[in-house]
Amino acid sequence: MNAERHTFMNIFGLSIRSVLRKRAKTILLMLIIFITSVFIFAGWACKSASVQTQNQSRQAIGASFRLEENEANRHVRMDKLVKQIGEGVGGSAGGYHTEQTESGEWFTWTDNDFETLLMEDILKIAEVVGIEAYNVTTANTVVNPVNFERIEDKDVDTSSDRQQGVSLRGNLCMELDFDVQKGNIEVKEGRMTMPEDTDVCVISREIADLNGLQVGDILEFNNWKERETSTVYKAEVVGIYDSISGITPIMYGDSYRSENIIFTDLSFPEKPEGNEGSPLYQYATFVVENVDEYETVKKRIQAVDIGWERYNFLDNTGMSDTMTENFGELEKMSSLILILVCISGIVIICLVFLFWLKGRVHEIGIYLSLGRTKCGIVMQMLLEGILVGCAAFLIAAAASPAVSKGVVEYLVDYQTKLQAEAEQLNAGIVSNGVIEDDREAEILGVTVEISGSVICLSGISVLGIIMAAITLSCISVMVQKLKEILSRMS
Repeated sequence: MNAERHTFMNIFGLSIRSVLRKRAKTILLMLIIFITSVFIFAGWACKSASVQTQNQSRQAIGASFRLEENEANRHVRMDKLVKQIGEGVGGSAGGYHTEQTESGEWFTWTDNDFETLLMEDILKIAEVVGIEAYNVTTANTVVNPVNFERIEDKDVDTSSDRQQGVSLRGNLCMELDFDVQKGNIEVKEGRMTMPEDTDVCVISREIADLNGLQVGDILEFNNWKERETSTVYKAEVVGIYDSISGITPIMYGDSYRSENIIFTDLSFPEKPEGNEGSPLYQYATFVVENVDEYETVKKRIQAVDIGWERYNFLDNTGMSDTMTENFGELEKMSSLILILVCISGIVIICLVFLFWLKGRVHEIGIYLSLGRTKCGIVMQMLLEGILVGCAAFLIAAAASPAVSKGVVEYLVDYQTKLQAEAEQLNAGIVSNGVIEDDREAEILGVTVEISGSVICLSGISVLGIIMAAITLSCISVMVQKLKEILSRMS
């Protein structure tokens, strides 16, 4: 035991003297390990960084949650109803319908009963302690304007807009509508719709000016598919809104343009559409009373006994700390940095040590002549690399917070630019009738913390790189016979 300890101390002493003696090569190796360590720190820091974002479409809503339909579950429910009706059989079940046309083709469709959020589930969530207010918003419903004209672009061919109508959007409480909260529109005349309202509407300034309308006038609507025969429903104008930044259309055509969106009470859109008693609720928003209890209220909501698989329950707060794994490709990019730095570090350090070993053939030959084993020589080389690595790692640890934050900010900025370019390319492209314009986020800041786990993981990574590089470079020593090494000395 004492002999082994003495041997190790001898190797350790030789390693220190070798590092101090070969200053130029030591500084070169230290610089390479320093750079490698800094980027290793940055890679691990990226994985634990927090990106503080402000969602541009939700920032004004404050501490709230949003409930919407889960698309995956929609398909699951649809598949179950198909099996319930039977293959190759016409029929209806749960709001899903299938019918064979005269040409023999099968036609399927869903109605509001299938697509809507369930009011009973919304009410259960609204009763949770800590919920101050809630709103229910219907899907935009196109109807025919009976006694007034809509806004049209006369220079654009509207033949593809077969509805030739206006869009109704019902709210339980218009004040909590997304476009109101975002500041896209402002009601300058009259008032917004209220929960107790029935058969009321708020129209755009453009429609009001075109038709000479004012608060108190009555508008008439009916089904656009049966303009001449369907029942006409009336709604009183209780407010006129001005567009501040406009409402993003959900589809092409004048029927969906911003100026033709008419806000109504919650139950009105289903009437002229011909679905009275069968609403189509698209979103539900729940406002938290105390922001400090946001997470507590969230847990209470998630404990409510409803069919959660049917919904997406979204954090609707405008300010949130999002881990990198939820921010685009940052997680993948940080992993790529680690892989590239590790590979390049091993290659470069290996090449440096190979260069170092070429100048130490004489020294190695003497060691072997004195009875040192090849394993002992490799151990010395490893200790030299580790000693230099420790010094470089400590310096890198001091510099890593600033460098890591710079790297993360660069990656976030790069990712944001990519998203902006993608949005420009996809501008106006509609998915399932909805343009996802409300998911854009403004980056407010990036928080990078060099925690104990980051330091530990970085240290292990750097140590692994050094050991792998030196072991690979020392293979040339291990495979050569003693005579070959001694012959090179001469």
